[in-house]
Amino acid sequence: MPEFLTLLPPDESRALLLTHLSGPLTASETIDVFSSLGRVTAEDVYAPHPLPNFQRTTVDGYAVRAKDTFGATDSLPSYLILIGEVPMGETPAFELGAGQCALIHTGGMLPNGADAVVMLEYTQQIGIRRDGQLPISTNPGILKSKYSTLLQREKT
Repeated sequence: MPEFLTLLPPDESRALLLTHLSGPLTASETIDVFSSLGRVTAEDVYAPHPLPNFQRTTVDGYAVRAKDTFGATDSLPSYLILIGEVPMGETPAFELGAGQCALIHTGGMLPNGADAVVMLEYTQQIGIRRDGQLPISTNPGILKSKYSTLLQREKT
């Protein structure tokens, strides 16, 4: 019965693979963006400034001050007062103080005073107080803005 699988020794396999790969790129040229389709970059391309230029959340949840939630657990939660919602694409019109939080959506700008976000799944609204404020019970992702690599050169 003929064999359907032919195996090569490692050195022969490597040699066969290398015959199908092109050599390292040594020359580069500067071209306009519209002519770059199908090309690779010769070096990394960096944004001239942080993108975006503000701290943003990586999760839906509540913007908080980390020290207000330190040590919180399921059996001993932190209780915070919800003071507002961060509108997407806009700068928050408020600043968080001690014991406060704000509803924030993925990608939203952190309000001043906030340095952490508690995921929505780890919180619970527990009722409205007589003064109309809404307490939130928590147990605690932020992306700090930095220069972004827009394109990476091809590694050879």
